[in-house]
Amino acid sequence: MTRDADLLEGFVDLNMVGNSPPFVHVLKRIKKIARCDATVLIEGETGTGKEMAARAIHYLSGRRDFPFIPVNCGAIPDNLLENELFGHEKGA
Repeated sequence: MTRDADLLEGFVDLNMVGNSPPFVHVLKRIKKIARCDATVLIEGETGTGKEMAARAIHYLSGRRDFPFIPVNCGAIPDNLLENELFGHEKGA
């Protein structure tokens, strides 16, 4: 089995299936990112699998035992985004 086939097999349980070169490139990047303890911003058009990529990063990372909480930032008005994500103090 080739290295790419091994890589693809590892993502089947995460419902990520495909074998095009761009898809394989993204899977390699997901595996690399999951090993880091860093904040990740995932951008893309509607329907491109951003949440699936985020879930894959989460479940392949050291945080897999903690809850995964997806946040659709596009659904939060700009003037409320900071308060919703980070909270606020009364009177501020």
